[in-house]
Amino acid sequence: MKRRHGFSCAPAATSALLALFPALQVLTTTADVDPFAFFQPTLTLRSDDRRRLDRGDPIVRVVPGDASEVAVFAAVPIEIDGDRLVAWMRRIEELKQSSRVLAIGRFSDPPRIEDLAELSLDDEDLSAIRSCQPGRCGLKLTADEIAELRRVTAGAGQDWKSLLQQAFRTMVLNRVNAYRAGGLAALPPYADDGDGDVWPSTAFATLLGHSVFLSERLPAFVEHLSGRTPLPDVESFVYWSKERLARKAIISATHVSIMRTPDERMPDALVSGKEIFATHYVNASLGLTTIIRGGDGSHNYLAYLNRSEIDVLGGMFGGLVRSVLERRLRIEAVDVLQGLRRRLEGGEPAGIEQGIASRRPLRSAPLPAHK
Repeated sequence: MKRRHGFSCAPAATSALLALFPALQVLTTTADVDPFAFFQPTLTLRSDDRRRLDRGDPIVRVVPGDASEVAVFAAVPIEIDGDRLVAWMRRIEELKQSSRVLAIGRFSDPPRIEDLAELSLDDEDLSAIRSCQPGRCGLKLTADEIAELRRVTAGAGQDWKSLLQQAFRTMVLNRVNAYRAGGLAALPPYADDGDGDVWPSTAFATLLGHSVFLSERLPAFVEHLSGRTPLPDVESFVYWSKERLARKAIISATHVSIMRTPDERMPDALVSGKEIFATHYVNASLGLTTIIRGGDGSHNYLAYLNRSEIDVLGGMFGGLVRSVLERRLRIEAVDVLQGLRRRLEGGEPAGIEQGIASRRPLRSAPLPAHK
């Protein structure tokens, strides 16, 4: 540093500088804070990523993972806080409305068969079930589910489609209730793959183990997600959806957990989406939607990270499938995040008085402790 000519180190000036130094140190520290440090070491943003965000543009990154995993991160500046995200998450049916979401519904507490009245299988899946066998099935079903669904169709005659639809809704309800009682460990393995059974609990535990930033910064939340220790401060619910991915409609059930943290180093709001099951492609999935506090105080960030185990990434063409899938994820993640930002910044969900829903206290998690 160059010395300025004529600088005087008089005692009064020295005292003033010493008094000012702590304030300058605080300003320097604040300016150097990385708002996205929460995601390290799993993800570290580059300087060009930060510059794009500073311009108001979204960013998207493919995150490294195992051979059977795909992971994508996306972020965009946003002019809301965690209260708004929580208010919208409670209205998940409205929040997820898009051309990709064919149907969606939130389960009651406790779940009822009536919650699934709008759920239906496509004709392609109905036909696939009729020929399902353990180890060779077009849907992710357990051996007992395959036997039961085929029994329903065996003597159904011309009414087989409607009877099979109802039997499938009952199967979904049974899976969700089994999960609520005992977590993923209570769910039998999928029997759709000739290479062996797929256990949802094992697949999810692997994904969670690869989310190192969570275990380092929020170990209690990891225990909650793993099903070992429920957190009283976490609000939870389960919803089902039917969404278009590639050429197939995927029916899934998801356990949502909402966490708020007063710690300035943590996200203002953290919402996890833990897959309970899916009918196609996905063996396990963990999505995290967060409102990250802005380091400079000018705005916050909406960030999304999803890690999933996919069953089509193996074999001779696995590399090609991964390349195509990751390219689509980059495009779709930005589209979804931009749409979510517009919805969140547009105001409170319809029918909710401004500000009231966002400030209501979080309920205790309705899901019991998993065994």
